[in-house]
Amino acid sequence: MTITRKIELRSHDTSIGIWQDDPNDPTFEREIYGGLNRLLRDLGWTVGQDPKVHKRHRILSPQNRLAKRGDLRAKIRITGRAIEVTVWAETWPIDNPNGREYDFGKLARMTYLDRLRFRLLHRRIAAWLQERAIVAIAAPGRSELPSVGGITAAEYIARDYAASVHKDKELGRPVPRYAYNCTSRDERTIEHGSKVWFLDRKGRICRGTAFYNINNMWWVVVGAYGLRNLATHEILVEKPEGLRVKRNERARRERLEAELSKAVIAMNFERAATLRRVLFGDAPVFLIWSKEKDAYYRSCSAGYTTDASRAGRYLRDEAERIVAPHDFLTIIDPTAVAA
Repeated sequence: MTITRKIELRSHDTSIGIWQDDPNDPTFEREIYGGLNRLLRDLGWTVGQDPKVHKRHRILSPQNRLAKRGDLRAKIRITGRAIEVTVWAETWPIDNPNGREYDFGKLARMTYLDRLRFRLLHRRIAAWLQERAIVAIAAPGRSELPSVGGITAAEYIARDYAASVHKDKELGRPVPRYAYNCTSRDERTIEHGSKVWFLDRKGRICRGTAFYNINNMWWVVVGAYGLRNLATHEILVEKPEGLRVKRNERARRERLEAELSKAVIAMNFERAATLRRVLFGDAPVFLIWSKEKDAYYRSCSAGYTTDASRAGRYLRDEAERIVAPHDFLTIIDPTAVAA
């Protein structure tokens, strides 16, 4: 039988996009989307409904599937002539409050073995498609992020410069046009290729090499595969004091407030009082209510909750600073809620 179906396979980080040329092919959902779900089951994945989609948009549930295998998770979604498979792992610390699925750089965050498992899955999907269609595999270009076994950070930047339309023709790379695009947090000038300092997601001080990207953004390379895209206000040129001291005040507060909420819910009021003193001393604290979301702000304005015991606590000046620009926010005394 002659194969006439034409498909383009596009990849970005841990997302696999399957695009069909013919948008009016009624067999695409049954043969490719349905067949892909069966392929995953044959490869040892458990494939079923996406609970969130099924609960909120039940009519769309057949076009959305959630797959699991070990620590790996995958969402499979079809929209028209396109299928998207997004893979992540349940192993790294959550950065995005909406979940690991929405974190950037998912491939680099995976363990070494999970990266190998993802690459094997990618190859098997490509091979499966090639048995059913004429497949054009889009070049990874800048979409392939640095990782062990893949490209290095230096290679990624070189590809980015090659594809950039903002580069200086003689230098072959972008050049900052204005002084503020290379002025660091400590008000020094960031030089292309120089050593700089920055804070990682856990508040630790790290050192890397800065390469100009665009506007006030700079690539910072750490080791062979580490790559960060940082704004000038996140970069330090001068070596900071106390390299071993973590700058994790926000994470510390979120953790302590979470423990405070647990103590209140468990009615362990002695522990709750101790945690409150550690956090706020004897100063009065307040909650922030959003009429727009019909919920309280969580700690550090990160998310919402309808449970007052899980709501974030704020000092008066903190609450006023957050509420002032918004007419839909209100400061609430937690004792009034308890009453």
